[in-house]
Amino acid sequence: MNSKSYTPIPMVSGPVSAHPRTLAAMNHDFGSADIESDFLPFYQKVSRKYAQLARTENDVVLLTGEGMLGLWGGLKSCLSAGDRVLALGTGVFGDGIGEMAASFGCEVKALSFPYNTTLNRYFQEIEAAIKEFKPKMITAVHCETPSGTLNPIAEIGEMKKHFGVPLFYVDAVSSWGGVELKADEWGVDILLGGSQKCFSAPPSMTLVAVSNIAWEIMQQVGYQGYDSLLPWRDIYRDGRCPYTAYWHGVAALGAAADVILEEGMEACFARHKQVAAMCREGLNRLGVGLFPDEQAVQSPTVTAACIPAGYDFKSWQAALRKHGLVTSGSFGPMLDKVFRLGHMGTQADPELMRQALNVIQTVLER
Repeated sequence: MNSKSYTPIPMVSGPVSAHPRTLAAMNHDFGSADIESDFLPFYQKVSRKYAQLARTENDVVLLTGEGMLGLWGGLKSCLSAGDRVLALGTGVFGDGIGEMAASFGCEVKALSFPYNTTLNRYFQEIEAAIKEFKPKMITAVHCETPSGTLNPIAEIGEMKKHFGVPLFYVDAVSSWGGVELKADEWGVDILLGGSQKCFSAPPSMTLVAVSNIAWEIMQQVGYQGYDSLLPWRDIYRDGRCPYTAYWHGVAALGAAADVILEEGMEACFARHKQVAAMCREGLNRLGVGLFPDEQAVQSPTVTAACIPAGYDFKSWQAALRKHGLVTSGSFGPMLDKVFRLGHMGTQADPELMRQALNVIQTVLER
């Protein structure tokens, strides 16, 4: 999709190769978002497109900063020291969110499960923990990118509603735009996304869908800081953003949403599934093992595979790069054991995947 990509076969798990339309949208000398009267209507229009992509009627805030900004802001805006957080982890990010909440004084109960599994195996343990711990917030990661897995969110949302948990916080940074989301139906109060994954825009913007209940709780908490979400609640009434908005970044997001909506959401999600299946079938044919276990739900946006014998990630990456293929390594216990192919956004491309698999075959046959 992008003839000017930094490498012939980009397959990293993010930031993905930028879509030409997102780059073109930024190539404009915009005025000041604080002064020009057409900025806020444009911002609102883009915001509603992302609500459509998440199937939510909630407000979607567009923040200037990489996705971690939203992960921190969503926690600190809703929680105070002593609040109870049930952190569900099947990977680096799920466990990390619990550590983030603990860092500013929250009482965190971490349910950390093996990183090659998904939450569908642990519903009984999760339900028991909710009943016993009575958290203010449940946190989960939809696509656990370092593990290549996709956690079920709907069932956790049902438990949240059944037991009256006030808040459900979901990291959808690597799934929003590439996987079907039903934020309202699933009871998600804080849904987090990033511009550089399935949206194929530069890593400059965070998206946060915020429920009415979450806004009310933020008002009670009263957190102040650059990552605070509350000041964004009334921007249309106030006629300005809390700080100078990044018009270029919002424009890139607008172009990214248009690309998906013009393709059609269902067609886009089907394309991601198709390329993911192609990837896993090809790796299996080449004898390259997959990291997730057989009962895990694998993500349509990224595949985590085992680094072949005789290589660490550095040497494996170097061998692939000689043929123009760039992949990602992994983190934590997967370091030097797992490499990842990011087939999301522009990289959810059957021809690109065919080329990637050919390179892997060439290297393995050396």
